[in-house]
Amino acid sequence: MSSTAMASNEKQSLLSLPVSSHAPIYHLPPDPLFPTPASLLRLAEYDAPPEFGQDGPVALKEGDPVPPSMLRRSRQIRRGGCFTYVSPLPIEFPYDIREEEDETRTNSAKPSTIETVLAEYEVSTQCPVRDAGTSAPASESTAFSSSVRDSSRFPRARLLSLNRTLADDWLPQLDLGQEGDQVRQQAIDVMAGKTVLAREPRSDAQDLPDKNGFAPWSLCYAGHQFGSFAGQLGDGRAISILSTPATPEVAAKTGFRAIELQLKGAGRTPYSRFADGLAVLRSSIREYLGAEAVAALGVPTSRALALVHLPDVKVRRERMENAAIVTRVAGSWIRIGSFEQQAYRGETDSLRALSYYVAREVFALGDVNSAGTAASRSLSLNVLREVARRNALMVAGWQSYGFCHGVINTDNVAINGSTIDYGPYAFMDIFDPSHICNHSDDLGRYKFSNQPTMVLFAVSKLGEALSELIGAEVELAEREADGAGFAEVSEGWAGEGEGSDDMERWRERGLQEVEKVKNDFVQIFRDEYERLMRLRLGLTQGEDDDFQLVSRWLDLLAQSELDFTSSHRLLSQFSSTSDPSFERFLSAFLPASAPTNSRSDWTGWFESYEARLAREGEAACTGRRERMNAVNPRFCLRQWVLEETIRKCDREPDGPGGGIEQLERVLAMSLNPFEAYGEPDVAQGETGEGACPTKEEQERQRLCGIGSEELLGFQCSCSS
Repeated sequence: MSSTAMASNEKQSLLSLPVSSHAPIYHLPPDPLFPTPASLLRLAEYDAPPEFGQDGPVALKEGDPVPPSMLRRSRQIRRGGCFTYVSPLPIEFPYDIREEEDETRTNSAKPSTIETVLAEYEVSTQCPVRDAGTSAPASESTAFSSSVRDSSRFPRARLLSLNRTLADDWLPQLDLGQEGDQVRQQAIDVMAGKTVLAREPRSDAQDLPDKNGFAPWSLCYAGHQFGSFAGQLGDGRAISILSTPATPEVAAKTGFRAIELQLKGAGRTPYSRFADGLAVLRSSIREYLGAEAVAALGVPTSRALALVHLPDVKVRRERMENAAIVTRVAGSWIRIGSFEQQAYRGETDSLRALSYYVAREVFALGDVNSAGTAASRSLSLNVLREVARRNALMVAGWQSYGFCHGVINTDNVAINGSTIDYGPYAFMDIFDPSHICNHSDDLGRYKFSNQPTMVLFAVSKLGEALSELIGAEVELAEREADGAGFAEVSEGWAGEGEGSDDMERWRERGLQEVEKVKNDFVQIFRDEYERLMRLRLGLTQGEDDDFQLVSRWLDLLAQSELDFTSSHRLLSQFSSTSDPSFERFLSAFLPASAPTNSRSDWTGWFESYEARLAREGEAACTGRRERMNAVNPRFCLRQWVLEETIRKCDREPDGPGGGIEQLERVLAMSLNPFEAYGEPDVAQGETGEGACPTKEEQERQRLCGIGSEELLGFQCSCSS
């Protein structure tokens, strides 16, 4: 089905959604072992010779059929490959493959047996899945399975949660069916990695998806982890299963040209290294809820569509846990580490392809004014500028709402400025600029106050990776004095100069421009952070001294050890230091344990704040409480809420008060964090007691609480 086959307002099942021509697989160099979607679909037909591997490691020659194990074996991707076509396979690892007569479970299967068994797990074009949501003929199959996948040997899956808010926001054309019907079950099968979305190529087609076919893929990238370059990393447990065109409404709202669905925890890929490619229920719940909580605050982020539990798949982390898969969604999953991978290996044409793909297909950069400077005409420099701008806005959102990411490695920083890879993240409790949410971060590299610097570090690494390309484009623009539009080098550009001196010259020229972009990042971040903090303080206009007012506010929060979220929320109830209710307000604002000088310090700040509000004028002060409550959340996805929800889902998922019920409640509150949820009115002397007449309202009010003291500042593990 082509990318233009259906109108944007027509509801379609997951199997019917068209494929976007903007998908990276149509524009970037593939893993040479799996160069086409067809090469992945052929794995089910692999017939291993009986003597396969008996004489040691197999050395594949050009034209040899690729054995299925190469899809699950950790290996270095050669010849500038930016991704690998790969099918989901969420089963326990190491794989339990043995000879039929092996009753002692020695796992001593012959290489040919291993390949035969793995081939049985691969989807086959002989096992098409007929779409329950359409009457299209079987010859136009958009999904495939296999006899093993359709048998009891494949893990059973249970849908724990489906996020219809995200579907309405980003995928309004998607029909997810109803509980118990076939459309819903087919969607679950896809999101559990059982059914694989794919297309066979059509020789008579014109558009990219129909002409080339389609299959899922995982990205190849490198990265700086905790400041050190780690070499090839890649999507070790993430598999993108579909890129579909954004509807015009969604494109206008988000700027996305395509919506990319990805399974996290769906099994091994060539990038899994020593890991199993799986994710546990604990970390999956955290990502599912965390992404939606950040989205509701207006901070750019990936989103989460569904959470699927695989209760029969056991995963060893610090202890044995159950597996789960999150279906997560973004406009693009390309990372800064994708560029580092190609630059490190000297794959200059792949680097060029990445830059131009991001420029044209992700950012849709149009031609620049020909009257601009030579540097302004460098396409790759414009990519860097846009990546820097978007990520500066993102991290400003983090800082204004107290979000701690925990692992800002360059492979965890997206080129489109979205928050991605929710691992040991946390929302700030007691305000502490030095808070470290990741207990593996011994040196505090990613502590809260360092986050803008760490995102800037990632941007600078992108600049270094692109520096030679930028320099070459700037020189090209200078030679083409009368040229119009972007300067773009041709394929083989790195070999067009006279030698290494050219690359060094280009690099130096490029790095000069990178420094300017870094300066721009700092200014964009500061402007956006001040704008957001003004909103949080209820200010509608900007003044030069606002940064000092905000800084003093944060200093006092830290000194008095006040909660970040509830303090901002309560601030909306401040009226005046001369109001008879001020002392009651201050008593509610400050804990009884606060130092005695805190009251005088805070009174001084509130006097400055009151004077600043007065300069806004009466019109701006009208409706201030409602305006502030629209940007200062009442509910915060705190660590104690996450831990309690995880525990309930793990131990008692079903029934009233069980984990599934709480998961849905917390999801709804994460999506609507600004609701009052039984919030007391301090001026009226309310404390919250008796303000919630129903059991449900009482439970929601409880979830808005700070929680137990031992979980304040709780540090989470990277393990998932």
